[in-house]
Amino acid sequence: MARGFNKRTKPSSSAASPTEIPPPFTKAPLTLAPLLDRLDPAQIHLIHIDRHPPAHKRSIFLIPVGLNALIAALLLWRLAHALPKYFTLLQTLLGYTTTLTVDPDRTTRRQQLTILLKRTLMFLGDFLLFRFIGPWPLTFFLEQPANPCTWRWNLGFRQEEIIVRVSRHWGVEELLGGGKKGEESPFFKTRVLTAIEPSFMRKTGYLMMDKSWDLEFEVMQDAHELVKRGDLRIGEIDKLVLAHQDGQGWLCWRWETDDEVVEGRRRKVVQFKEALTGMGKESLFWKWTEIVEEERDVDGGFTRDRQERVARRVGEEFEREGVDFEEVVGRIGGLGEVPTK
Repeated sequence: MARGFNKRTKPSSSAASPTEIPPPFTKAPLTLAPLLDRLDPAQIHLIHIDRHPPAHKRSIFLIPVGLNALIAALLLWRLAHALPKYFTLLQTLLGYTTTLTVDPDRTTRRQQLTILLKRTLMFLGDFLLFRFIGPWPLTFFLEQPANPCTWRWNLGFRQEEIIVRVSRHWGVEELLGGGKKGEESPFFKTRVLTAIEPSFMRKTGYLMMDKSWDLEFEVMQDAHELVKRGDLRIGEIDKLVLAHQDGQGWLCWRWETDDEVVEGRRRKVVQFKEALTGMGKESLFWKWTEIVEEERDVDGGFTRDRQERVARRVGEEFEREGVDFEEVVGRIGGLGEVPTK
């Protein structure tokens, strides 16, 4: 990449007392420092790896290329036809006689009002066209320091592409400020969780821009350059939510897909069984399974009361065998979301 990195300038703040890190966030690892230096600390960032086939990404990207090229051509055509007319109107306003001069003695009041209305609508139409439609091709082709075209020009279409989304019209103040922070914040539930839903994550990265999230084309290029240099590993930044908190620095949360959650639960159950088998108490594993299934199958759903009853019954069974249930679970790092409590 020919251009150099532009390091983000963090806003200065007075030394604040350390604040508690709200769940589900934890301190971002130091290995992410090369990338974090390029992020805006006032915004929330979502990072994941887009593994859609390159051919699919190419076909998706060609649509906005063609659309913006068509819009640019229509705007240039309108500009070529409108500028001479506006120049003639300017001469008319300066008092020169032109083809657009209206002779009040040879036109009726109705004709004069019609001419005024037509020109007003022309002014209004051109203003709306260039004010609201004009920026589309400009930002797509020419926005600096990076835009969709420079992103694709520098990276091409790869099997693994780093996608960096940045919050739009909201940020760290809404997520980590106020009384409800982190997962308790309504912005976490309505902006973050909805942006990582499995159905939404099936989209390719370029289609993830919406009213709440934009794409950081410059940072995406920088991230690939960091990976190429060996300063960053691509697996470290997959499925990450990044936010900067005063007093703590950068925080991160790594979300899991449904398949990963199921696989994680399966691994915990296997570790639990192996731990009991190693103690010569494999029968307790099957007793635990039996109790969980009994409570699950009762009408009314697996409520909090039934989960507590599972924990109580399991604890009693383990106690009869002289085994500390909590100690075994702690040894394998917990059972995660396996319903035992």
